[in-house]
Amino acid sequence: MRVRRIQPHEGERLRAVRLRALAGAPEAFGSTLAEALAIPAEAWTRRARECADSPRTALFFAEHDGATVGLAGGYFEADDPVPSLISMWVEPPVRGRGGGEALVEAVAAWAREAGATRLQLWVTETNAPAVALYTRLGFADTEDTQPLPSNPALRERRMVRGL
Repeated sequence: MRVRRIQPHEGERLRAVRLRALAGAPEAFGSTLAEALAIPAEAWTRRARECADSPRTALFFAEHDGATVGLAGGYFEADDPVPSLISMWVEPPVRGRGGGEALVEAVAAWAREAGATRLQLWVTETNAPAVALYTRLGFADTEDTQPLPSNPALRERRMVRGL
């Protein structure tokens, strides 16, 4: 498993991975497949370009046997000094092979380099495998909860870890 930062020309690759993630795990994300399908190609290209070079946001791909099998990102919201881990997803056939951990650690390293001392995330309460992964990687539940934007019937909880 190899993890690397997105390159400026990889908008179509970003779109393909994000669509697979949203189709395969709709309950894990704050946006929907329908919303992502409506995004024009130039917006995916712009996002790849921005995330390849920005100190405020980053996206990472996990690759296995030449295929892109995972995605995770990090971003600083407005004036918040604690960046968020976002868009975390690994293809089901390669789960359990270290891709999730490698993606989280890539985002954590990026956040550290940007001067952050903590990393936060929101995870759907019913996503037990993700909660277990994040707990194993040092994230602690803050007891903050909110409705999942894409499905308000589900709740997500905030977890934080030191860097």
